[in-house]
This record gives sequence, C-alpha cells and structure tokens, in this order.
Amino acid sequence: MLAGLRKHSRSVIIYVLFGIIIVVFVFTFNMGSTDVGCGGKTQRVSDSSLAQVGKTVVDGSMLAMGMALTADAPSLSSGMDPKAFQAEMVYRSTRFARLRGEPKYAPYVPDPRMVSDLKVRKVADDLAETLLVSDEAETLGLRPSPDEIRARIVGDFTDPSNGQFRKKSYENYVRYGLRTSLGRFEEFVGREILREKMIDLVTAGVSVSDREARYVASKRKATRTYDYLEVDPQALADALKPSAEQAASWLVANEEPAKKYFEEHKAEYQRDEAFDYQLIRVSAPSRRVMASIEDPEQQAGLKQAREDAKQRAAGIAAELQGKTGDALVATFSDAATKSSDDSLTKERGGRVEAPLPAQAVASLTDPAVAAALARLQPRTASGVIEGDSAFFLVLLQGVQPKQERTFDAVKGELAATMIARDRAKSRAEQVANDVLARVQADSSKALADVAAEANAAFAPATPVQVGETGAVPAMPSSLSGIADYSPGALPGLGESPELAKAAEALTLEKPVAAKVFALPGANRLVVLRLKGATPAGEPSADEIAAAKAEFLPLKKQGYWREWCNSLKAKAAADGRFVEKEALQAMIRDEARTREESLMQKITGGKGAKARPPVPAPEGD
Repeated sequence: MLAGLRKHSRSVIIYVLFGIIIVVFVFTFNMGSTDVGCGGKTQRVSDSSLAQVGKTVVDGSMLAMGMALTADAPSLSSGMDPKAFQAEMVYRSTRFARLRGEPKYAPYVPDPRMVSDLKVRKVADDLAETLLVSDEAETLGLRPSPDEIRARIVGDFTDPSNGQFRKKSYENYVRYGLRTSLGRFEEFVGREILREKMIDLVTAGVSVSDREARYVASKRKATRTYDYLEVDPQALADALKPSAEQAASWLVANEEPAKKYFEEHKAEYQRDEAFDYQLIRVSAPSRRVMASIEDPEQQAGLKQAREDAKQRAAGIAAELQGKTGDALVATFSDAATKSSDDSLTKERGGRVEAPLPAQAVASLTDPAVAAALARLQPRTASGVIEGDSAFFLVLLQGVQPKQERTFDAVKGELAATMIARDRAKSRAEQVANDVLARVQADSSKALADVAAEANAAFAPATPVQVGETGAVPAMPSSLSGIADYSPGALPGLGESPELAKAAEALTLEKPVAAKVFALPGANRLVVLRLKGATPAGEPSADEIAAAKAEFLPLKKQGYWREWCNSLKAKAAADGRFVEKEALQAMIRDEARTREESLMQKITGGKGAKARPPVPAPEGD
C-alpha cells in the first residue's frame, strides 16, 4: 500500500500545494474577469464532429463552450511577471475555471505538470473526463437534481450587493460568451455535479491505516548522507589537449573527419559580436519580488532600500561626470573596486575577464545593461542603468566584431578538441577506477585527499572533484518536500535509479559502492560513499496523526486519478472514446501558432540589425 501511496504522491501533491492559489485566484474571480476565457481572442472552432465520448458527440459548439470556460495559458512573452505566474497556476490547476463548483473538489484535477500548453488539447481532455465520468454516474443511477443545478448557477450570477439573481447577465453570458444554448449549458453543469458525486463515491473507501501512518512517520526520521568523487570527462579533456605540433600531425591523416565534425558543430566555432566592458553594480530589492508583496510596511521598506541604492549609484555617476579617456577609466576602475557589488569583476576594477556577447551580458547582469552597451562608443561610460535587482554603470572598452570563421581558420583548434575528447573518453574510466580503488583501500580517508592525489597527474587541471549530497531523507518530512521527492534521485547527482538503489544498499560497515556509475545523459562518472546514517525512530502519537492527516487527501486524489485514467483507457478500447481528425487538425494549428509566436519572441519579430564593427583595443 505504501508503494502505491508513494507512486501517487508525486503526481497529486501539487494539487494540494496549489489549493490555496486555486481558492484565491479562481474562486474570487468574477464572471467578467479578463484573465479567464478566451481573453478577447478568437479560436477557429470546427462545427463538425470532433470526438465521440461515451454517449456524446463533441462538436465545435461544445468545444467552444469548454474553451470559454477554461482559463487561458499566459502568453510566451509574459516572462517572470507575477500576474503571468498566477495565470499559469490557474491554467494548470483548474479544469473549467469559470465553472466554479465546490471548493473541496478543486484538487481533483489532472497533474498540473502534465497539462498540455495547447489549450485545445487541455479542453478536449477535460471534456472527455466530464462526459465519461458522468456517463458512468448515470449507469450507477446517480442524477443531478434541478435544485442542485439551479443553486450552482444562481450562486455564480447573484449580485453580492443586493442578493438578486442577474438573469439577463446569465442569459447573455451563456449565449454570447459561451456560444451555446441555456439548455446545453445547464446539462453540462449537471454533468459536472455528477462528476463531483462520483469523486465522493470512488474515494469513499480510501483511508490511511495506523500501520501506514506509523511507517511514514518513522521513515521521516531516517536520513543518510553521501559524499562522492566525480570524474568530469570535459575537464579531463581540457587537461589532455595536445600540442599544436601534435594537432597538425593528426590533421594530415584526419582532415576529412575533421571537416565533417566542423560542419556538424559549425555554430560552436563562430564568434558573435562581443563587448569588452567594465561594470559597477549597486544591488537593490528586485522589482519582480516587490510586485508580489502585499504587506504595506514591507513594501515601503523595500521601496526605500531601492531608492537608497539608486542614490548610491547616482553618487558614483557624479564622480565620473566630466572625465574622459584614461582619467575616466582610472576613476571608473577605482569606483568599481571600492563600491561595486559584483563579486566576479570587483577585484579587476569592474572589468570582465573576456569579451561577452549581448546574450551573456543580459544573463549575467540584466537585459538593460546589454541594451546600454549596444548604444555606447568605446571608452565612454553610461549613466545609471536601472535593472530588476540592481542599478548599474558600465564603461565600454571595445567591441569584438562578429566573425564567420572557416574550417581553415579553426582547424588547429578543432583538431585539438577532437584529440582531447578521444583521449578523455578512453582515459576517464581508467581515472574513475583508479579513484574507486583508492577509496576502497581506505574508506575512512578524506575524499579531498583522494581527489588531490588523483589530480596530481593532471595539474593544474582538476578533473576529479569532491561532492556531497547533504542529508537525504528516507521519506520527505512534509507535503512540500514530496513535490520534489524522487526515490531514484540523489541531490547533486540527479536521476539514476541504479545509483539510488546501490546507495540504499550501502552500510556504515561497507560504505563504498562496488563500481563506478555513469550518470545517464550527464557524461559524468561517480564513485559513491555512505558518509553517515541516522536510523528511523519511533514516532509520537502526534506525528502519526499528522502523517495520516497529510496523506489521506493524497491517497484519495491519486486513487481518483488512476480510476479516471482506467475509465478513459477502457472507453478507448471499447470504441466509446474516439477523437476525429478535425480535432487533431485544430491541435496542430494551435501548436503551429504557438511555435511561430515563440520564434517571433526569439527574433524580436524582425531580423537583427548589423552594427558597424568597432575593434576592441589591445591590453588595458
């Protein structure tokens, strides 16, 4: 039973965690919200039969109704806007956001992580669940009463100021907002009520036994800590690069494979326009974070802190005012060393270690900094630049122009890369096995000492690195922990069921894993050791009760989701659930539109304008 609980917990925990968000952002929406429904956009809907679901033909009218009832996914251009995050949560954590239903049934939705970004696909899936479940309910003799349907509709369309039912608003909403008839909408409301009745019926017998709760509460007390040595083939390749003479000799016999590799990796050898610059950063509270804080006192404190940072940046800018040439560079360097909050450049007078393309500048600092650099001339400084979480000043030293590099221009570099890669590939396993032998010979020896011994042959490179997982609980201590819990993963090492299974078998008497593990998809070789273990303890009565209370809703939601999936699979096998080509075409259309929007976002909707190259000056 516990295995089933663990299986379902990951796929349903987000329902519980998002419960408050759902209540706040869904059940407080009024029927005129612009964040729900079609958002003022039109969606091409077929009038033909789109699917056969049980006894019902889903046509364009029904799909349009479902689309209007469903929250819109945030646009691809919304970025980190808090409102977009809220919209994302509502979209993924609700079925028909404007068909409110009873709050207690809100968590019984599909796993939000598995919800399609394509709204047509999402709505088709939600309609299928409603129709199949309500058909099953009718088979069992369940019916929604007229009073239940009336109460649900009246509750949504009652004026809170006077308690009057807004009949005209309701009729207009159904006819023009949902584009369906009153009878068809009210039948759909009844089907949703039947779905809720089936949730109660299907989950009525689900419980968490004392034995299960005790086991969970006990396992929550158990933790294990691992440390490990990792051999990184890329770092090893950097240590094994050949001399220029060796690369040239290799090219004589391997020019064709080298040319093929160049064509396959051509983009890696091109150089984008890059900025050589100096930076002063004055940290400030993030605007995005501030926008999500509602407490007036905390908001006021953050605003004052941001204003103080702005004034500090303005003071630095005033020191630079009127200076040019070497005097400007010297003053800027001194100010960066004394006042910048950027740890990567502060000790170098704010100067970057190597010229960076605009995308890298934006990632490391702020998009506003990249935009400012593009407008500067060499050996000039900007004014105060306002970013999300800091104020900046930059001085442009020079611009490295974009270069289209040919095979002949890079063949020496490319040959060195290929040779080093092949050397590392054949040597990595040997190095890892050598490390394993050293740890097995003395399992109590500090791994840092083992790494130092192994790295001595590759100095100054350090391809063997030490890592530690930290405390790994046998069972997450809370629901929020279950959201990220994976029995097949170890912190810092990622998902590897084979490694996780081997880790679980280690003991303090035999703490070293018997083999080197290659992590899937990561090109990393790992030697694992059990560093410490805290055994499970006897839980208190309160801890057992807490475990039972936390896991009961998870078991119910997991049981419901599995029941729904089985119902849908059986209907498909029996030919009672069939999606038509017309529906698939609509889904493809939306996918194509979304892809085009994404490309427009990436390219800015137009080709990039070339700027005249300005050579970066040599030296400082």
